[in-house]
Amino acid sequence: MSSKVANVKKNSLRIDFQPVSTTEPGQSEYVPNDEETMCGVGTFYPIWLQKFSTPKIFLVNHSILGVLQGAFFTYLVGCLSTLEKRYAYETKVTGIIMISDEISPILFGLLLGYFGGKSHRPRIVALGMVVAVISCFVMAVPYFIYGPVLYHNAEGLRHLTNRTKYEVCDLKEKDYFCEKSPTLTAVSLLFFGNFLKGFGSLAFYTIGTSYLDDSVKKKNSPVYFGTLFALRLLGPTSGFLLSSLCLNFYEDPFYDPGFGTKDPRWIGAWWMGFIILGIAIFIFSLPMILFPRRFPGKKLPPNLQKKKEEAPKSPIEQLKDMGKAMKRLGKNPILICHYLGGVFRLNGVVGYYVLLPKYMEMQFRESASKASLYSGPAGLVGMQLGILLGGIAIRKFKPRPRVMTGGIVIAESFSVIALVACMFITCPLYQMTGTSSVSTPQFNLQNECNADCLCTTKTYTPICGPDGKSTYFSPCYAGCSSYNKTGKKEIFTDCKCVHNDSGEITVGEATKSYCNFECQWLITFVIILSLGKLVSSTARVANALVTLRCVDPEDKSLALGALSGVFSLLAFIPYPLIYGALTDASCLVWEESCGKTGNCWIYDSDKFRFLLHGVSAAFVFLGCVTDVMVCVLSPRLKNLYDDEDDGKTEKQPIDETDVINQGGMLGVVKTGIVNRSLNSLNDNEKPTTPL
Repeated sequence: MSSKVANVKKNSLRIDFQPVSTTEPGQSEYVPNDEETMCGVGTFYPIWLQKFSTPKIFLVNHSILGVLQGAFFTYLVGCLSTLEKRYAYETKVTGIIMISDEISPILFGLLLGYFGGKSHRPRIVALGMVVAVISCFVMAVPYFIYGPVLYHNAEGLRHLTNRTKYEVCDLKEKDYFCEKSPTLTAVSLLFFGNFLKGFGSLAFYTIGTSYLDDSVKKKNSPVYFGTLFALRLLGPTSGFLLSSLCLNFYEDPFYDPGFGTKDPRWIGAWWMGFIILGIAIFIFSLPMILFPRRFPGKKLPPNLQKKKEEAPKSPIEQLKDMGKAMKRLGKNPILICHYLGGVFRLNGVVGYYVLLPKYMEMQFRESASKASLYSGPAGLVGMQLGILLGGIAIRKFKPRPRVMTGGIVIAESFSVIALVACMFITCPLYQMTGTSSVSTPQFNLQNECNADCLCTTKTYTPICGPDGKSTYFSPCYAGCSSYNKTGKKEIFTDCKCVHNDSGEITVGEATKSYCNFECQWLITFVIILSLGKLVSSTARVANALVTLRCVDPEDKSLALGALSGVFSLLAFIPYPLIYGALTDASCLVWEESCGKTGNCWIYDSDKFRFLLHGVSAAFVFLGCVTDVMVCVLSPRLKNLYDDEDDGKTEKQPIDETDVINQGGMLGVVKTGIVNRSLNSLNDNEKPTTPL
């Protein structure tokens, strides 16, 4: 008798849980206008679409959009040096452009985190992606307004010798066309485009992450987050690869400028990648609109459940509730220390990797295309592996809070070690005109033999002297007055400022390009940096769990929104200014024309190397210090791996659909007690790992 009743109950439960809509009686919860658990929009809720209403499908779509979001950032990073040359502005201006996408989190982070967390979250994410699409197209607009570069070629210089495009010593004042500079308009458009991208990223990370966390069991969160973060890292890799590909084409892909990618005058097709990314983001943002408010068999999060049960509140009451939630976050010592650690780490790590392509161009004499290739994929592959290993390890071993946070400290310490090690990897300095090298304080392009040449720094055209080791800024500064071209070999003659083998100034010939430059340390540099990324990235999932588990479940979206605002205000805005200033402080030769200073042509390589690695290592070390404080406070972390419903000590109504679908109760309900385990199906499924 009891067996028969059990079978009837079991069958009724199976009928109640159908992930698709039907027309049978008693299935009104799946009618086409029910957007709570069904995929679709408006009146479009087809049966065939409901099989995609699962967290795994959302994870795939969310990850693809994460890839494209990350690709946008690193693509822009890979094009920064090219944009500086194209529109002739300083690295400090680059810092201002990079800041623009952090204004949105400061202005809207808290509001979006609080109100967006109570709305239809997938559609909020989709709206943010549409804004990101617009930002991509805005970033490419300067090219369509001003076209390809003209002032680095023969058309921008009146006084030429033998109709070349090189500045030579002809004893005449160099007269350039000083038309209205496109710098201000171009920089304004780049600033506005990056600002829009900030809003898209805010919606994506703040709302999308909390939605995913509410859609899976807590014990499975490490694996989901590990997969999500690892797949997102394909974005930075893709961005660097895309910039490497696009910068191999000239700004006008159908025009041959007559020189190659290693020539300092080369301007790659920086705009092309923004168009590609805009189209891709638009395509993959469309499925995001169709995801339901919650997945079948999954209860509403506490904040959404309360909103559904309570009477609608006025905007004033909602703002008061938001104020109360902010007080709860402000009184959370673990969250505050964790925020501070993230701020220090982001200042150091992001600032370093933004300048890494420029550093490789300068230190290892690589083209902008190859610098993007080396600075991206090599290290990011290690980061992907580290994140996956970290997520799997947490899922398998379920470490106690003290062990997990202690592991964060150890893992992040490897970043400091790698940065310090890379600081001492250097290449031989190439010699410049005069008796000094690039690194000496007495460096000066001017000397007695070229004083009458009236040279400028408008165009950087390096040539190699007869000694085979002295590189000169341009034929003009080398005192060359004639030019010959035989096949592919370009030779400047009658150069009165070149050095012979004994280091004395003499008259001789010089060839176009840098002198022979050999450095065997590039591979070592990349390997050490990649190993540091691999180990430190194993803490990524643990850091995410600390953020999500140290607050009440209903405050998760707000905590992520506040996190975005704090990171933007204290990390993403300061780091471009800090690193832009230290980069400009290392500059030896600026581009100057028409009375204005543009981009930097030559850097003091030793000064740049010590400043870049030293400042970055100091920031990451401070992050490790705050991580120690989190480790000390970590016993306060509760319920790392169990769902709140599993920890109820009093009898609660059992949602039988969840029992069948999940093997236990998975609804997330706010509770203030330490959780144990309650599983309606199997006692042996109770988590036994102590917290």
